[in-house]
Amino acid sequence: MKNTALVLMVLSAFASAASAGPTADRKKREAVDKSLAQGASEVKDCGKTYKISFDWEAFDKIDWSKAENTKEHQIGSETTNVRWVGHDINKLCLDKDYKGPLQKIDNVIYRTTIEMGEKGEGRLRAKVEGKTLTFENRVGGSTRDGGDFATAAKKVL
Repeated sequence: MKNTALVLMVLSAFASAASAGPTADRKKREAVDKSLAQGASEVKDCGKTYKISFDWEAFDKIDWSKAENTKEHQIGSETTNVRWVGHDINKLCLDKDYKGPLQKIDNVIYRTTIEMGEKGEGRLRAKVEGKTLTFENRVGGSTRDGGDFATAAKKVL
């Protein structure tokens, strides 16, 4: 019984360490989260607070052997990409035609993907499901900047 408990504890510690990743990866993820939070702090004209998050689970499930960029390259790009999410949400709230639909949203998710959207959607698309607005950014191509997220959101709001 003691051996079984010891094996389970060792396996549990190994699984936790493996999911945490190396320090460099953790620091890059923290930089992405910090950039996203900085952008979220710009949301001041919506009259509400949104939970804005990066979908790390989807990021970790990407088969990087099929992606245009390496995981390391993409995570570096995401720091710049996510900076604009909150900025563009606030930009939309300054327009009364979009502020109303945004009042129905509680969550904003940024997701990296290697899947292509519908023809003509480009590399960034948005979708609304319930009270969640999700931005899906396809790996590869240029980084996002101010206006890109607002343009994508206008198609679904």
